[in-house]
Amino acid sequence: MMLETTVIVLGINFVLWILSIMLMLHYACLGKISRKQSSKGIPYTILPSVAVVIVAQEEAEKLRRHLPLFLEQHYPSEYQVIVVDIHSSDDTLKLLEELEGKYPHLTHTSIPVSARDISMQRLAMTLGMKTACTEWVVFTQADCCPETEGWLANFMNTDTQGKHAIIGFTRYAQCNSWMMKKRQFFRLWQQMLWIPFATKHHPYRADDTLLAYRRDYFFGHNGFASDTKLLVGASTLLVNNNISRQQCAVSIGRKAMLLQDNPLPHTWPQEEIFFMETRKHTKYRCLYRTWYAIKVLLPILFTLSTVVSCLLWLHNNLVTGTLAALWLIIYFVRDIAFRKTTKQFNIKSFHLTLPIFCSLIPLWDIRSWLKWRFTNKREFRKKFV
Repeated sequence: MMLETTVIVLGINFVLWILSIMLMLHYACLGKISRKQSSKGIPYTILPSVAVVIVAQEEAEKLRRHLPLFLEQHYPSEYQVIVVDIHSSDDTLKLLEELEGKYPHLTHTSIPVSARDISMQRLAMTLGMKTACTEWVVFTQADCCPETEGWLANFMNTDTQGKHAIIGFTRYAQCNSWMMKKRQFFRLWQQMLWIPFATKHHPYRADDTLLAYRRDYFFGHNGFASDTKLLVGASTLLVNNNISRQQCAVSIGRKAMLLQDNPLPHTWPQEEIFFMETRKHTKYRCLYRTWYAIKVLLPILFTLSTVVSCLLWLHNNLVTGTLAALWLIIYFVRDIAFRKTTKQFNIKSFHLTLPIFCSLIPLWDIRSWLKWRFTNKREFRKKFV
């Protein structure tokens, strides 16, 4: 009887271990896609015309640092840079006028002060689309910048035949603080889910800091006609509601990504609350949430099962030793898979903090959901839209 029970215990844990190993290996998928794309050469004769649209609000200092890097790209085809200003009262307009004298391919426009009861983000992106005179438009933000002069060429170096959207990758600047390390991890962990998900199933999300969209297709489906009042999630819903897997490309080569300034302390929880509001309007959310839940809960379930089994069979060194060895293998496989991706994107590895951050994911999600749940939706829109 004791032997049979031991076999059952080890069998259950072994099944959970196999499933967990398969999930751990998935974390290397993002880095694998990036390495494959990074190895491609750039066909300098067939890249499409592109406009880079930067949405800015009270961000003159960030534009002063980052905008020249967008303006000095080595792009073989026609490209322009458009800055859409949202009611800035600082030196933004003065700076843009100065730079327009130096860079003829820079244009700026502003949202009318009279604009009310509409998402400023969506209005700014629509104005950028209307101002552009190119085949493609790349949306980004004022706190982002390319790391090389070949960023735009590398980002657009993908097969655009039959594609209407290109999803990109943005990382935070390196920082050794615990808070920023946590944010860097959580952002990367989410990108490890929804970017490969877009290549195999459906583009569920997109990053507001880096998204390319075909201009004619945008106006063909009337842009943001269905969700003009939602504050954030413009890029996510633009892709989720209008783009199929066959129409979506992913460009995440090492030289194709953007670098984003570290956010202020309050912005990360705020963004998570905003996404809780946004996801109500997404398609394929049941499939994605199921995949998300499996990724979160299965490693935790395996750890709990291992701990309980070890406590029950503490007197049996063979059982406890086997279970402890299986758990350590899970940890090392996960660390290796993460390192393959973090190295590709020039992000510092997490190592010993990795199991801590992974176990905190459900707590972060619950906290965000609770804050969203108890936020008055009318006040939510009045305050932030």
